[in-house]
Amino acid sequence: MGKAQIIRRIHSAAIKYKNYFVGNTYMFVYQNQYIEVMFKKSSFLHLTGVSTNISAENFFEHALIRNGLRPQEVLFGQDHPYDLADKKTQYLTDLYKITITDVVIATDIQTMTFKYSIGITNLEFIICLGDDTDLEGRLKSKCKVPYSFRVEEIENNKFNKLYDVTHIFKKKTGEKKYNVLTYGNIEDVKLLPMEIQQKIELD
Repeated sequence: MGKAQIIRRIHSAAIKYKNYFVGNTYMFVYQNQYIEVMFKKSSFLHLTGVSTNISAENFFEHALIRNGLRPQEVLFGQDHPYDLADKKTQYLTDLYKITITDVVIATDIQTMTFKYSIGITNLEFIICLGDDTDLEGRLKSKCKVPYSFRVEEIENNKFNKLYDVTHIFKKKTGEKKYNVLTYGNIEDVKLLPMEIQQKIELD
C-alpha cells in the first residue's frame, strides 16, 4: 500500500509539473534583483525523494501516465528513505503554488547534507536551486534549476537572508520576453529597475 500511494502522488504531481512548469521559464523579482528558473523534465525526479533505475527523463514520462511508473522503478534506500519520500510526495502537488502566491527568496541555505546559494520557499517547503549544467558541469544557460525539494526540518535549515518576492513573471522557454505576470501588482511593474523591465513585454 505504501509504495502504491507514493506512486499515485508522484503521478498527480507529474501532471501538475507538466502543466505549470515544463516548457516555461519563470522570473522571480525581489529587492530589485531577479532570478530566472527553469523547471526541466529531468529535475522532477530529484524532487520526489525516491531513487530509480531508469533515466530521470524516462521517470518523468512514466510518471505522467496513470499506472505508468512500475513499482520496480521506484526505489528507496539509505540516501532515499521511504519516510522522507512519503513526506515529500505529500507536498509535491502543491509545488506549482510557488509561481502564483506569496513566496520568499532564501540565500545560503544550509541543510543537513549540502549548502545551496539560493532557493525559493513558502516556509512550508523549499526549492533549492543550482546552476543549469550538463553532465560535464558546463553551464548551459543563465537560469537556475531545481536541485532539491526540502520539506523536512525546515525550521532547522539555516538561511542567511530572506527576501520577499514582489513579482513573478512567466514566458515560454526560448522566448526573449516575459509576457505573463503570475504574481504581483501590475501597477508596480513600471517601478522596477530598467534591467528587469527590458525583460518584460506583458500581453
